[in-house]
Amino acid sequence: MEEKIYIDSTDGIKLCALMANVSLDKIVLLCHGIRGDKNERGSFVALANEIQKQGYSTLRIDFRAHGESTGIDYEMTVSKEIEDVKSVLRFLEGKGYKEIIILGASFGASIVSLVDYSKFREVKALVLWYGALDNYDVLRTDNFLSERNKEIAIRDGFYKSYNKVGKLFRFGVPLFEQINQYKPKESIQTINLPKLFVHGLADETVPYKVSLEIYNRCTNSRLELIENGSHTFDTDEKSLKDAVDKTVDFIKEIFN
Repeated sequence: MEEKIYIDSTDGIKLCALMANVSLDKIVLLCHGIRGDKNERGSFVALANEIQKQGYSTLRIDFRAHGESTGIDYEMTVSKEIEDVKSVLRFLEGKGYKEIIILGASFGASIVSLVDYSKFREVKALVLWYGALDNYDVLRTDNFLSERNKEIAIRDGFYKSYNKVGKLFRFGVPLFEQINQYKPKESIQTINLPKLFVHGLADETVPYKVSLEIYNRCTNSRLELIENGSHTFDTDEKSLKDAVDKTVDFIKEIFN
């Protein structure tokens, strides 16, 4: 049974989350992609259910300005989402969790790749689902964070973007500037933790070759390519099950 809670991030932000306390010392933190929420179009719901069946706790968060969390969308930046993750990790440490696995999806995968885990010894592994890890190159398109859209943001104060279900998210100028400053591709290679890359072969947003390339550059890592898997794994029931099963197998190995 998941309980809705709110976690204090920096600068007065309240992060909404769904928490299942199954284990007192082992938990998986799920971090969604940009313009999404803690459900990740249903894939996080399915994954959390399976993790809980194995006897582990889960925490699904809404990043600031997403889902039910507070904050203004056009004020969201890479650095502020990093602070959200760090705030949640401090919260989990305060709850007494000794072993934490973090899963980041899409943009969320880049965020969890930019955290300094030397300060969070409880984190034991990372899982990257269809990660936008190529220093945001795949997002520099006219659907997302292109130079053209940056000019619109400078002119209007933000650029209007819509997700798969038509929900509006406004990208602010600081976000456009920060994607040129942060390098998740390089950062993930310096993290000395076990890593699992999971990517769909039919991903229409972030090509699977992004994960393949970075996996080949990382030590202590594993790659699972999912047949017919689209971005968010939400268009094919079997591909979602495969992604969930591969992820749960990895989690069990780490926690056991």
